[in-house]
Amino acid sequence: IDSAAYRVLRARMQLGLFDSGEKNPYTKISPAVIGSAKHQEVALNAARECIVLLKNQKKMLPLNAKKVKSIAVVGINAGNCEFGDYSGSPVIAPISVLQGIKDRVGDGVKVVYAPWKSAVDGMELIQGVNFPEGLKAEYFDNTKLQGTPKVRKEEWINFEPANQAPDPFLPKSPLSVRWTGKLRPTVTGQYTLSFTSDDGCRLSIDGKMLIDAWRGHAVRTDTATIYLEAGKDYQLKAEYYDNRDYAVARLQWRVPQVGKVTRLDLYGEAGKAVRECETVVAVLGINKSIEREGQDRYDIQLPADQMEFLQEIYKVNPNIVVVLGAGSSLAVNWMDEHVPAIVNAWYPGESGGKAVAEVLFGDYNPGGRLPLTYYRSLDELPPFDDYDITKGRTYKYFKGDVLYPFGYGLSYTTFKYSNLQVADGEEEINVSFQLKNAGKYAGDEVAQVYVKLPERDEVMPVKELKGFERVALKSGENKKMTLKLRKDLLRYWDEAKGKFVYPSGDYTIMIGASSADIRLQKVVSVLQKDNYPMSHSEK
Repeated sequence: IDSAAYRVLRARMQLGLFDSGEKNPYTKISPAVIGSAKHQEVALNAARECIVLLKNQKKMLPLNAKKVKSIAVVGINAGNCEFGDYSGSPVIAPISVLQGIKDRVGDGVKVVYAPWKSAVDGMELIQGVNFPEGLKAEYFDNTKLQGTPKVRKEEWINFEPANQAPDPFLPKSPLSVRWTGKLRPTVTGQYTLSFTSDDGCRLSIDGKMLIDAWRGHAVRTDTATIYLEAGKDYQLKAEYYDNRDYAVARLQWRVPQVGKVTRLDLYGEAGKAVRECETVVAVLGINKSIEREGQDRYDIQLPADQMEFLQEIYKVNPNIVVVLGAGSSLAVNWMDEHVPAIVNAWYPGESGGKAVAEVLFGDYNPGGRLPLTYYRSLDELPPFDDYDITKGRTYKYFKGDVLYPFGYGLSYTTFKYSNLQVADGEEEINVSFQLKNAGKYAGDEVAQVYVKLPERDEVMPVKELKGFERVALKSGENKKMTLKLRKDLLRYWDEAKGKFVYPSGDYTIMIGASSADIRLQKVVSVLQKDNYPMSHSEK
């Protein structure tokens, strides 16, 4: 604890956080530096390098923009930028996957976008032609809709800062908002309006109050039914306030169905988009309503409506690339069995959509690797509140079949490993080998060194990552790699002795492209002397 506190406080001192005024060099840096062009490039490169290619059956990726005629971009995260916890406010407008694809292909490829609609309750956001002039949005810096507001035009009522890209325009809570504008239905019939809010909301049409839930409350959804005529303009007014903590105001409706309706039709315009397009990019995943600080996940599955959505569009057009946006692993077993290509983008930040588009069209060869294991089911794992990982958690101790192993990631090229050499040093073991890019694309490989310690009476790890290096190689390029392993990493904690020990016996040195993809290995015989392994010989 003392060591951890020391490091944290030292870093704060180095940042000048205990100094005031002129003594603190960081107070002299303009906020504009944070969003400078140089830092924007850093954000873009970070997004590129983190992307992990999980599946690429029959080399579906990269897409050829000169041959692909049309792309349907669908899914819950297609048109928005999903940020993780503690994201700052970008200077540039965040780039969604939809925008990234449009910018990449220009007018040469037809791009059809279908806004997300869930079939769980049949509700969809009111937007587009239903608000023909958009909405006037007035933001007040108090909960009473008083004073001079900040005003702008918006396309919908979908206010949820925690699950949307940081927006410098928005005032901090407490706040209140009023949206007004023309509502124009396209279908005649009985509509169900749904207003989800945290704290308070009101909704009226043509001056008639339909929902009045202004008294403070936790997240809840209020509904009202109303008969509306197609093509007729109605005056809509929605009001909302947030006092503190989690803020959400979302106005949706269930549109009357006309004619025979299929299951896919319940997901809005997506069915039409995937039917008319050659290729589908489905942007799926989760957000801070499911995972964040103070919000643990209940399972590792993709939400049920997204999974059904994927299965339904697959029946219509199986030529699908899935882009996953999530901060943790997902048990996407059906997806792995059926969908040709899967790209894991994590929460890629302000330029994430541009980075994803570069990967999809081969402008950037993905080289990211998984820093965790993708399991097939929670049923295979010990209880989450049992912190003893030796009982079968993580790549070190889990012996079952996993979906994607720790360290895994595909590339558009192939890499060959050869000529493993292990040399002993005073405080390090030098592990060297030849690495060649044997494919047609330039790309990054993340070479990983794993070690299996000698067998003991105690439960020992199957293997442990002891070093890795990311290296960029041109097509055909061959490079000698040398990774130095500190000898103090070749020890384990002996609980009975209450100290670290270096076991005598055979150490297995493994080189691979993931924890499950070992390409080279040597068994090294080690003698314990002066608390360090001293000699080795190939077995």
